[in-house]
Amino acid sequence: MGLLAIVLVATAYVFAQSERLLRRGHEIPLVPLTVAYSAAADSVEGCRMAIIVGCLEGCHGQQGEGGSEDAPGIFRATAPTLSEVLPNYSDPELVRLVRFGVKRDSMTAVGMPSATFYPMSDADLSRVIGYLRQRPVMPPVPRSREVMFVGRLALALGKWQTSADAVDETRPRWGHLPRITPVERGRYIASIVCSECHGLDMQGDPEIMKSPPLSVVRGYRIDQFRHLLRTGEPISGRDLGIMSITSRRAFVYFTDDEVADLYDYLRAQPVVARLKAGNWISSRSSSRHRSNRSYRVAARSSLNVRAEIRRDATHWASSLSHDDYRELTGPSQ
Repeated sequence: MGLLAIVLVATAYVFAQSERLLRRGHEIPLVPLTVAYSAAADSVEGCRMAIIVGCLEGCHGQQGEGGSEDAPGIFRATAPTLSEVLPNYSDPELVRLVRFGVKRDSMTAVGMPSATFYPMSDADLSRVIGYLRQRPVMPPVPRSREVMFVGRLALALGKWQTSADAVDETRPRWGHLPRITPVERGRYIASIVCSECHGLDMQGDPEIMKSPPLSVVRGYRIDQFRHLLRTGEPISGRDLGIMSITSRRAFVYFTDDEVADLYDYLRAQPVVARLKAGNWISSRSSSRHRSNRSYRVAARSSLNVRAEIRRDATHWASSLSHDDYRELTGPSQ
């Protein structure tokens, strides 16, 4: 078989396998919410939660007018106008879409962070859905979905998952468990907000989101962490891109108690010593200082991990100056 024939067969397989994953049905039963929405009692909190989790001031636009969700080179999909979609779904169907990434036709959504929303409590989900239903009708945006070849290849190889396939039903649904201690309450907030970019285990996503592990919070005082979530400004003073934008638009609505709970939970996370095979750093290193600041914070917070960081850093240390390298790894112990 010639090289061209091999390429054609491989390409055909990638398209066939990815299309099967995009079009296959998902048998997820419809389950009603156990908490009813009250416009008088829940409207304000519903609005606040809709912003914090990104329904508003996020993927679907600032006011739900519609937007887009994309991972460059992987997929691009319209996040539809909410007032166009919501009337077509019952509450149980919306619960299935949000928590499990499954649409009315039983096929998967693409770009819906359902793995993040899976742990949401019935009370919070009821407030969000009820509030969004009462918002004014807006003109719908044109809808489209495109999965690029790299995205199809990632689907076929299991390196990227659709919204439905990304949901792990064996994981705890933190919203249904007690939230008595600060760590328990912070864990819930992190699971339905932070995990979208930083991973379900809070260890960062070096491949798609290029996000650091949230053990970096160990390097922040509570007032510095509160300032980050209110303004988007980290202790380094640099622009954090989507994190800075999201903080100013959404995280500013966290209460002081929620910020404190989140701080306690994230500081309890283990320090990630290994640099994820260098992927997070090397993929963002076009500017010398863009990607190593967070690991400096993690390195300063624990003497025990410095030796391992020093070993891993040798794989990409050629991109750093001598002073940068010494600041990251610290003095020999």
